[in-house]
Amino acid sequence: MAAKVEYVVLDGCIQDGNKIVKKGEVYDPPNTEVRDLLLEDGKITKRGKLDAEQAGDD
Repeated sequence: MAAKVEYVVLDGCIQDGNKIVKKGEVYDPPNTEVRDLLLEDGKITKRGKLDAEQAGDD
């Protein structure tokens, strides 16, 4: 069974129903359409990708 991919909010915050997810917090998109749109807009990224980008900023 494949591990579930976690996404992290990169920019601002995301409101999902009555829940607000702030920058730096883990976000679980409700479906692939929303996930793809937020990835394209640069609002979220895969959690492991964020860790790699931060390591390169040193």
